[in-house]
Order: sequence, then structure tokens, then C-alpha cells
Amino acid sequence: MKKRIFSTLLTLCVLLAFSTGAQEKKRVITGTIAAQNGEKLAGASLLEKGTGNAAKSDSAGNYKISVSDANGTLIVSYVGYKTTEISIGGRSEIEILMDIISSSVQEVVVVGYGTQQRKDITGSIASISAATIKNQPAVSVDQLIQGRAAGVDVSQASGAPGGRLNIRIRGASSLNAGNEPLFVIDDVPVYNNSKDPSGTSYGTFTPTNALASLNPNDIESIQVLKDASATAIYGSRGSNGVIIITTKRGSGNKMTVDYNGYYGVQTVANKLDLMDGQQHAEYLNDWARTRNLPAPFADPAAIGKGTDWQDELFRSAAIQNHQVSLSSAKGNLKYFVSGNYFNQDGIVINSNLKRYSFRVNADARLSEKVKFSQSLSFSRTINKSVPTSGAGSGNVRSVGEKIYATSPTVPVFDENGEYVDYWYNAAKAESPVASLMTIKNKLQGDNFLGNVSLEYKPLENLTFKSLLGVNLINRNNQEYYPKATTYIGGLLNGLGMIGERKVTNVLNENTVRYTKVFREKHNLEVLGGFSWQKEQDFSTTTEPSGFADDRLGVNSIGSATGSTIINSSANEWAMASFLGRVNYQYNDKYLLTASFRADGSSKFGAANKWGYFPSVAAGYRLSEEPFMKDLKFLSDLKIRGSYGLTGNQEIGSYQSLATLTTSNTYIFDNKLVPAARHTRLANGELKWEKTAQWDIGLDLAFFDNRLRLTADYYKKDTRDLLFTVDLPAYSGYSSALYNTGGLQNKGFEANIGGDIFTGDFTWTADLNFARNKAEVTSLGRATSTTLFVGYPPGNYLGYVYEGVFHNQAEIDAQTAQTNVKPGDARYRDVNQDGFLNADDRIVMGNSLPEFIYGFNSSFGYKNFSLTVFLQGAAGADRVENTGLTDPSDSGNKSVKLQDRWSDKNTQSNIPRAGYSNVLTSTYQLMSASYLKVRNVQLSYTFPSSLLPKLAGSSVYVSGQNLLTSTDYIGYDPDGGGDYPTATTLMFGVNLKF
Repeated sequence: MKKRIFSTLLTLCVLLAFSTGAQEKKRVITGTIAAQNGEKLAGASLLEKGTGNAAKSDSAGNYKISVSDANGTLIVSYVGYKTTEISIGGRSEIEILMDIISSSVQEVVVVGYGTQQRKDITGSIASISAATIKNQPAVSVDQLIQGRAAGVDVSQASGAPGGRLNIRIRGASSLNAGNEPLFVIDDVPVYNNSKDPSGTSYGTFTPTNALASLNPNDIESIQVLKDASATAIYGSRGSNGVIIITTKRGSGNKMTVDYNGYYGVQTVANKLDLMDGQQHAEYLNDWARTRNLPAPFADPAAIGKGTDWQDELFRSAAIQNHQVSLSSAKGNLKYFVSGNYFNQDGIVINSNLKRYSFRVNADARLSEKVKFSQSLSFSRTINKSVPTSGAGSGNVRSVGEKIYATSPTVPVFDENGEYVDYWYNAAKAESPVASLMTIKNKLQGDNFLGNVSLEYKPLENLTFKSLLGVNLINRNNQEYYPKATTYIGGLLNGLGMIGERKVTNVLNENTVRYTKVFREKHNLEVLGGFSWQKEQDFSTTTEPSGFADDRLGVNSIGSATGSTIINSSANEWAMASFLGRVNYQYNDKYLLTASFRADGSSKFGAANKWGYFPSVAAGYRLSEEPFMKDLKFLSDLKIRGSYGLTGNQEIGSYQSLATLTTSNTYIFDNKLVPAARHTRLANGELKWEKTAQWDIGLDLAFFDNRLRLTADYYKKDTRDLLFTVDLPAYSGYSSALYNTGGLQNKGFEANIGGDIFTGDFTWTADLNFARNKAEVTSLGRATSTTLFVGYPPGNYLGYVYEGVFHNQAEIDAQTAQTNVKPGDARYRDVNQDGFLNADDRIVMGNSLPEFIYGFNSSFGYKNFSLTVFLQGAAGADRVENTGLTDPSDSGNKSVKLQDRWSDKNTQSNIPRAGYSNVLTSTYQLMSASYLKVRNVQLSYTFPSSLLPKLAGSSVYVSGQNLLTSTDYIGYDPDGGGDYPTATTLMFGVNLKF
């Protein structure tokens, strides 16, 4: 009996143990799978390691998997993301975050109105990730693009804080309309033209960068759309390329707090090599002798070095940035909230830019079928500026002009401690220091940019989306030029200006998207939609003069006794659009994209309000062919081609309409009566500039994507160019705007990148190169003195400089030039007719570079990383007149003129002091080719073992614009105008909580 009871109990224990084990093997794990940015990943695969237990995530990223071992391991994989192994550790709920394979052909790329995997792209698109531009002290996003995308030429229009940059994608597509690309910021199209009110009528104001209101630290990715297949979905605004900017969104399964801050010091990157006090005194003595005037300086050596006005006007300037952000993607709500403070002192005295910005990006899944999203940002910029482009009259001089125009023989202060504001033979003189320090020029801008959208997914493959976007801009500009310290202020007894501008841009887009996979090999996506956008723009300026007291300035314009100029303007435009796109993929091998957009714009003539912009592209992934599978070293090989039409509407409003002016008068009954007259003919036929572009591209990847190559050859033909055509006088009009002429751009671009070393020591390198050739193919009815058929735009027209006349015998031996003396410039009689005139001018150079390039190299060892970024351009020319040819002015000169012709230096080929026959020629032409060390950065990331609560935090030191190799004698061959660019050294920290 006892044996039977024992046997029964033993059997029950065995069964119970077996049952318990069986229950453990059936343990269920649930959770969600998402990318690091919080985006839920549908269709991700899960596998319990060492078993056949598997599952996939649903459309919301949720998963449920039964596992055999509560302490086993899950293997999670998803196309375009790193395969991840997760230890179960007895948990029943696990949130899984996956890292994107940024260098892989599987990378997800943002395209117009959607996303695609890199391997499925048929157009030409360059990507710039947040990691690439991290910790760069940039005021605006366009500074971050320079040198990082093949075929994108970025030049500095001004080095001032908030100064504009010029961006050309595959060359300029227009000669008279806008050439800037279209920016799409979180689905809202923005054209980068300045929305600032104008300055005084004396040319005192240089427009700032409209993109300076966008905080670069908020950016997640930048996509540059270059060919017609990629840009035609934006139709009438796609000819100049499209840059899509996506800001950061919520990520992580808990709230994280990030602090990003840096502090740096800026100094002028390059000083001009100008004469010192003694050298300039000797030059002015020579100059006076040529005019039979007494020498102004009895003892030039006594002056010594004199005043270095560059040292007086430039300074070491601080730059700092502080940002705090909160981010989370837990549950059905994900959000990214950031606040930013940016403060940059300019390297020129009395210049500064401050920016305060705030952003809230949120995504809420209201149900399985409904999703709400918003991207809202507000920024305030306060720009304290100095003139950076002089007026034509020279009554207001820019910073660069002040430096050239002021003699180093003059001290800053006189013996009474007062600013010196006059020197030998000076015209329109003023103290550069006093004028810049007392000019009041303050531009304040408020910018609200954002959108809200609602997605409805009634079926698994069907999504409806409606979006409302707004861009609200409010600008206020105040300027005052004191009568005591500025030439223009003294001339007008004080000059002031108050300007205001308000811009309201509203966008509504409605799209429907259908996706379907047929028989596992046919992948189809169809997009259709309707878009409507309207902008209203109002500005007003008041320009008084004749102030009783400089101290009050524009705070008391009612006290101004001089003339007051009052202007106002209002304009608006609207656009309605229909768009559609089809993406088809067969067997992951054959790719087809076709798109169409119809745009109706108020800017064009009654007969041509609508424009139609189709495109088609195809791709063939040879690497998916069976005969290529044996090439283990080959990861991807794709050939693609595209063709399409895009347009350009950036011509301003009302250009197709007749205009009137009321500034005229006529005599009626012996009295002057206000009159109105036509100033422009109506042109109901005015239409879009259209650009037809074809592109052939190749995408290659080797050794598991460790080596990557992308190459494109393209050709763009723009027709129906918008030209102002001269009209015969008997018509009663001087000119009218017509569609006429053509322009062509063609070129080659390539990008090669590689993960050369991996492991503890890493080395990643990326090189891009682009060559573009532009040519005017037709002028049609237009005439021009600088544009020539068969030549590119941007020409320099001038004479061929052949040195100087060294003696009277050389003058007597020729007849082309008369009234010249030894030491005067000698120019070539090109047509050999015995006369020197306009017919002897040639196209002597061009401002466009022949090719541009960029090289980025990143080294890493454990927690240390070093990044070096180089950027350059070759083949461009510049004409540098100032400092080389200004014989009637007392301003300073380049040290090159130390070797000028004189009675003691008759073999020199540099003209004498005060030579009279100054012509634009190859004498002033110089190469603007350059190579720059744009950025060097050393950083250290703290490991979790050292700072457990701050894992992933880092510190870094960085140098910007450290070195420029060039033969150009101006401030910067890359531009910068009359406000030089800066070299910046800085220290920064990223803290993660």
C-alpha cells in the first residue's frame, strides 16, 4: 500500500514538473518595435534564438511572441535597420528600439510627400544626416549644406551674423528669375528670399538670411532633390532643386532630456595685405607729383606703421548656443520639445545676432486608424548690423569700403581725444570707428512656422492625409545715421528709417496614398493629391531726415524737419495644384517612378495660368540578377535614368499686368495737376520658365555596403527665359517682360564613401565632386552686354592688360592709345584696327567655378572621435578693383603696388601712382580657386561605466574655417562681400539625462 502511494506521488510530481516546464516554454512576450526616432516599425521579424519560435510586428509596431525560454534571446530584424539581439531576462513586456543602418542602401530617405528606401530610389537625391552636421556653429541650415552634397554650390554672400548664402543646385536655371532652391520644412514649402523691409534710399541695408530663423539643432535630416524625377512633384518650383528639411520627433520609450551647448571665439579669417602708414604716405606723395601738387608728407618714415584700420574695425567675438530638449515616444504619444538661445557677436564692431526659438513636434495615435501630428516652431531674431554693401553714390560705405577708403597715415584720435574724420584729399570722409559705433541698425524678426495634419487609414493599404501649414513673418527695421559721425548723416542733418513688413503664407494639402504588394513580387504605391497656397505681403517704410538731436534718433521722427520719404506696398499671390505619383517595383529588381503636377499660379498671364510638369524614371538593380549573386563582394548595383519638366515662378507678383504711376503731373488751366500714366505693358502670354532635365545615374555598394559610389551625368535645358526686352521709343514704353531665350547646364557629379576600418578603431571617409558647365543657348529678342550665346552667364567683360608703357619710345611706337604717359596701363588692340575701344573687349573670365568638391573624414578609437572636413572650388574668377586701381582717391592700396612703375623702377608692369587710363581688364582679374579646412572636431563620449546616469553624453572641441589656400587677394574667394568670414574655435558639451 505504501509502495503504491509513493509510486502515485512520484508520478504526480513528475507530471507537475513536466507541466510547469511546459507552461514556461509557452511564455508570451509582448511589446512594440520602433526606430530610435520613435517611428513604429510594421513587419519587423522576431525569432527566439535557437528555436523556431517567430513572429512579426503589426501595422502599429506591436508584437506578440511565444518563447520556450524565459531567459532566452530574441533576434529582431527589419530592412534598413541593424539586426538586434535582446535578452528576455524573465520579462513579459519588452519595448524594442532599433538603429538605422545609415550607410546602407536600405536607408530610409525622405522624398516629396513621402519616404522611400534608398535602394528603391530612381531619382538623384543626396542625404545629409543630423550626425553629419552635429555640433556645427551655424546660424542657418544652408551653412551646413556647403560641401556635403555633390552638385550643390553654396557661396557666402555676406560673412555678417545672419548673412545670406547663395545656393545653386546643378547650376543656375534662370538668368532673371529666382535661382534659389525650394526649401520644404516639415512639409511646408519656403522660398529663401529675404522678407526684410528695405533700408534707406541710400542703399544702407543688406537683406538677411530668411533661414536664420530656423534652429539648426532641431534638424533630423536634410535631403537634396536634384533631378527632375525627384523635383517634378513640386512642379512650378522645382527647376532650382528642392531641399527637404525634417526636424526631430519624439524617440525612446521614456522621456529623455538633452542639453547641447557650446561657447566659442571668432576672429577674422583673413586680413588684407595693405600698405602701412609709411608706404601709403610715399604712395600719396607720388600721386601728388603726377598732378603737380606739393607732396603732402615731408617725412613718410616718421609716420611708421600708422593705423591698421582692420585691427580697429575687427575684433575677437564670442559665439554661444544653448539648447534643452525633451523627447519621448512611449505609448500612443510621442513628442519633441526644444528651447534654444543663440548669441553671435560679429567680428566687425557693433554687429550681433541673437535668436530665441521654441519648437513642439508631436504625434498622437488617436486610434488604430487615426493619427494626429503637429510641427510648430516660433523664433525671434534680433540683428544688430552694419552696412555691408555701399550705395552707388558712395554716400554710405560698407565695412570693406571703409577699410580701403581710410588712409593708414591717419590716427584714430587727434590730440584732443576726438575722432579724426578727415585726411589728405579725402572725399566723403568719416571716422570708420566712430561711424560704425554710432550707427543704429536693428532688425527684429518674429517667425511662426508649422503645420498640423490628420491621417486616416480606413484600410491597411489606404491612407488619407490632410495638412494645414502656416508661415507667419513679422519684421521691424530701424536705422539711424547720426549727423555728427557719418557722412550721410551730416549731409542730411541726421537720417533715419523705420520699416515694417508682415507676411502671411497659408498652405493646405490633401493627399491619398495606396500601397499594395501583389504576389510577393509586385510592389505598388500610388499617391494623389490637391494643394493650395496663398501669400499676402505688406510693407511700409518711413524715412525722415533733419533731426534736432542725434540722441533721440528714430524715437522722435516727429521732430524731423527735413524731407520725409514714405513708401508702402502690398502684394499677394496664390497657387492651386494637382499632383500624382506612381512607384512600382517588381521583384526588388525593376523600379519605375512616374509623377505629374499641374500648377495654376496667379503670377502669370491670363492665357498661361496653368503649367504641367511630368516626369518619369526607371531603375534596374543588376545585383538582384541570379548571375550577379556569386559576386560576394558586390552589395548593390543599380542603374537609373530619369527625364522630366519643372518650372520657375519666382518673378514677383503682377508681372503680367499693366502698371500705372501717379508720380507725374500735367498742366491744366495753368495749374499742375497730378497725373497717371502707363509704365508697363500687359503681357497675357507671360508663362513659366520651364526646365527639361534628363539624368543617368549609377549606384554601387561593395563589401557589405562598406564602400559606396554614386555617380550622375545630367543635362538641363531651360527655355522661355524671362527677359526684360527693350521696346522702341514710339511705343511709349521703354521695356516689357517677355519669355525668350534659353540656358543649358550639363555636368557630372560623384560621391564615394567608405567605412575603411571598423572595430575599436574606425575610419569613415566621404568624397564628393561635381563639375557643371553652363551655356546661354539663345537670347531670343533680348539684348545684353554681359550675356553671350555660347558662353556661360556670370562673365567678366574687359580688356587684355599688357603691362605698362615703360618709356616714351613704347608710346610712340603705337597708335591705339593716346594721351598716355610712361607708367600708364597698356591694353591690347585685339582687332588690330589701330584704335582702342569697346570692340577690343573680350570675355576675360567667369565667376562660376568649373568644379566643386568636399571631403569628410572621421576617425574613431573607442570613445574618442576626430572629424576633418575639407571643401573647395576651382576655376572661378574674381575682379578685384579696390586697392589695385583707384588713382583719384586717397584710400589705401594693396602692398602689390609697392612694386609700381616709377622713375626708379621703369621695368615694372604695375601702373604708376595716379595713372589715368583705368579700364576693367585682366590686370584686376584673379583666380578665386580655393581649398578650405572647414571643420576639425575632436570629441569624447562618456561610457556608461564612467557616468551611468549620463551615458551617451559627450564633450568636444571644434575649429571652423581654420585655413584657406588660395591666390585671391580679397577677404574670401568664397564670397563674404564686404563683411569678412570668421575663424571660430569653440568648446561644447552634449548631456543626456
